[in-house]
Amino acid sequence: MKTYEVTVSRDDRWWMVAVPELGGVTQARRLDEVERMAREYIAVSTDVPLSKVSVEVAGIEADGQDLLEAKKLVDGLRRRAKDLEALVAELTREVASVLTDASVPVRDVSSVLGVSHQRVSQLVQAAAEDAAAAKVMRQARQEFAHDLVIRLDDGRSLQLVEVTAPKSSRRKKPQAASPAVARPVRATAGKRSARRAGKQPV
Repeated sequence: MKTYEVTVSRDDRWWMVAVPELGGVTQARRLDEVERMAREYIAVSTDVPLSKVSVEVAGIEADGQDLLEAKKLVDGLRRRAKDLEALVAELTREVASVLTDASVPVRDVSSVLGVSHQRVSQLVQAAAEDAAAAKVMRQARQEFAHDLVIRLDDGRSLQLVEVTAPKSSRRKKPQAASPAVARPVRATAGKRSARRAGKQPV
C-alpha cells in the first residue's frame, strides 16, 4: 500500500484537496470527506484498487490559518486541562481530609472548598479509602520486599505486576507419610519347640 501526501485549503464553499505527487486536485464539502475523496481520486488516476491507496493530510489551510497547528494546540490544552483537573481534585480531597481531621465542621469545609457538604463527605471517604489502600501496599512492599516486581508503565507511573512470597517464608509442602508396612512377627522359643514336636502352639 502506498501513502500519498495531500494538502487541503478552503475555497469558497469547498475544501480543495491537492495531491502534489500527481499534480492533481479534487474537492470535498466537509473535512471528514477529504480522505475518502482523495483516495478515490488517486485510485482512479493511478488505476490501482482503492484498498491499495492511503493518504496523509499534511496541512489544512483556511483564511491564511494552519488548522492542523490550531488543532494540535487545542488538543494540547485539553490534555493540560485534564491534568490540572486531576490535580485540583486530589488537592481538594486532601484539604477536605485535613480539615475534617482537625474537627472543622463539614459545612465550614464545604464553604472553604466551594463544594456541597455532601461532596465533602464523599471526598473524606475517598481519602480514607486511598489511605487504606496505600497502607496495604506499604505492608505488601515490606512483607514481599525481595520479590516485588515493578515495571515502568508510561514513564510517569509504576504498575504492579506480581507479588510473590519471599523464599524464606514460603511454606514447604508437607511430605506424604509413608504407608505402614506390616513386619512378620518372630515366633517365640515355646512356639518353635511346639512346631518341632508336631504340636500346635497354645
